[in-house]
Amino acid sequence: MTETKDRPTVEEQYITAEGGRPIIAAAALASIGENSKRVSLALMLWSVTYEGRSERKKELAEALGRHLNEQMAQRRRLKGDAWKIAKEMLAWHLHGVCTECDGRKYVAIQGTPSLSDNLCPHCQGTGKRPYPREAAHSWLVGEIESLTALASGEVMKRLNERMTL
Repeated sequence: MTETKDRPTVEEQYITAEGGRPIIAAAALASIGENSKRVSLALMLWSVTYEGRSERKKELAEALGRHLNEQMAQRRRLKGDAWKIAKEMLAWHLHGVCTECDGRKYVAIQGTPSLSDNLCPHCQGTGKRPYPREAAHSWLVGEIESLTALASGEVMKRLNERMTL
């Protein structure tokens, strides 16, 4: 049998999903193929970020540290303790909300529940706290964004294949 036929279908994964895992995660897990290492890292990031699987944070930080360490071996400009940087940037990704605007990106109008049209001067409208701008930190921020997009695309691709509208 081919590798594709040996893998359970989305429906089978959903039926056997532990703890009532959402169908989105089951669909995404079914998509792992030739790029399995990167996809599995993306899906782990997805589960921690969007599914509230906080028990996997330590495992994710370790995996991001290994991933960054591999990149440091290939790229001389990336320097530092990969695992420490991975923990810092994962914490920033998950909890790095700007304290001035509370992550809302705009300045609040005092005395009202409304926001002004002015971007927060502290975070420049990102809604996130600043992070160290060393090359390894910046690379990992870009990689986390890329992995999030990859996981989103995998989830949507699998849902699209299984849904009829």
